[in-house]
Amino acid sequence: MEDLFPLGTGIGRVRGIINIMKQHNGHMEMSKLAEDAEEHIDDLLPLIDACKLLGFVVIDESEVRLTEAGSRLNFSNFSKAIHDKLSYVEPFKSALKVIDEGEVSTPKLFSTLKSMGIILHGDDATNDIMLKKLFIRWGVRGKLMSYDPETDIWKKR
Repeated sequence: MEDLFPLGTGIGRVRGIINIMKQHNGHMEMSKLAEDAEEHIDDLLPLIDACKLLGFVVIDESEVRLTEAGSRLNFSNFSKAIHDKLSYVEPFKSALKVIDEGEVSTPKLFSTLKSMGIILHGDDATNDIMLKKLFIRWGVRGKLMSYDPETDIWKKR
């Protein structure tokens, strides 16, 4: 199974990490990045993982370096870059395959993902809450999918 996109990360915080790195010529020691970002190292690691999965950074021992794609990011193209890259990262990649078939209810989407081995938490209710938060925070904001809370239906955008 491919690495799953980390929980607890937000688009704004990822953008902040990229901006800090750009101010330091695109490479920094992880400890210095944590200090400059005012993040505890345990909170920084999921942000770096998100950047890595999106193809914006590479990690070489304790140094984080921007990739060419990461170096080209700016305020005006950040949303498009997220949209373009996120569809290749799990669990978004599999969710989009399920949604490709048309409108999908939350229970059907999440049970299908579970049957595909995409599990964020062992408890089903907690797993569903985590998936929903992740999909709304990244998938909806990244314009990969839409969600209607009135009908509890997901669609591809």
